[in-house]
Amino acid sequence: MTYSSSATPSPSLQQPSSTPSQTFGPASPTPELRPLQVYEAFVGYPIQVAVGTSDAPGWAVSYEVLTGPLGIAVAPNGPQPRVLWTPQAAEVGPQFVRIRAAERCPPFRSVLTNLVFTVREATSCELVRCEPLVGCSAALKELGTPCCEGSVEPVRVPLARLPCPQGLGIWVGRNLNEGFGRVQNCDQFRVINFGQIGATVRLNLAVRCLDVSEPLSLSVSMRTAERQLFHAPRVIVRLQPNDDGVAVRHALGFPVQGPGPFFEFEGAEADLFVRAEDAQGQAVETRLRLRLTFEDIPDIADLVPVDPPWRLSGGGAENASQK
Repeated sequence: MTYSSSATPSPSLQQPSSTPSQTFGPASPTPELRPLQVYEAFVGYPIQVAVGTSDAPGWAVSYEVLTGPLGIAVAPNGPQPRVLWTPQAAEVGPQFVRIRAAERCPPFRSVLTNLVFTVREATSCELVRCEPLVGCSAALKELGTPCCEGSVEPVRVPLARLPCPQGLGIWVGRNLNEGFGRVQNCDQFRVINFGQIGATVRLNLAVRCLDVSEPLSLSVSMRTAERQLFHAPRVIVRLQPNDDGVAVRHALGFPVQGPGPFFEFEGAEADLFVRAEDAQGQAVETRLRLRLTFEDIPDIADLVPVDPPWRLSGGGAENASQK
């Protein structure tokens, strides 16, 4: 599907070849390519985000969706062309979009821009907000009235394998036996209870695009509506980098604050907050709503990260431009 718009391309498009060609009007810059854009998206919530090329009046530019889910389109109206799309339930997971912006007049230069949407179903504990040109985000409802009751097991979706800094992220896992076990909102999370002796929460931690050559500084806390389980404002930990660019630490233990016993935690909902900061001051954080249990729960299967199609074809976001 192709759309037209008035746009003035600017400097990051590859220049035409040195073959002499006729000049049309004053010299102009070429379409500007933005870095890879990464967004969170939710089933049933319309999206309006920038295409990723910078336009200005005076130049006719067409937009073509080369790769993307059904229904995605470009609205070229106004000074900032937009990607329009409403994700469907069958599209949960990473969705990759590549768009070509091309001049309709000589010298017919063009540029490719790439977007990644991580699509998921919002749980009943989340308040989703979508803003034009900004994208969508979800905030957790206040603790108090249970909101995970009756929720179905969340659909497990793989992560997209993304470059830094766009791939910046932090994830929490729960597996005690094998693998990582990335948790999502309304997942069950085990509290290891020792009766009168005490209780412990153990979690796995993974980060991407932080500098892990030095230890990270963590701030970790968990609380229910009635009480705080633990609060660790500054924990220094070292993470082990993997070949896929993700650094991991397993079985971080946090003693649950007394007094015990802690039987009231069974079935309670709790907010887990984790923030990690590297030695350079770069930080990333997450907040999750989890359902606590003392029971043994099965490990969560780890899913293989998904490579963007342009990476598989040898054309990364950093060189997605053409004549």
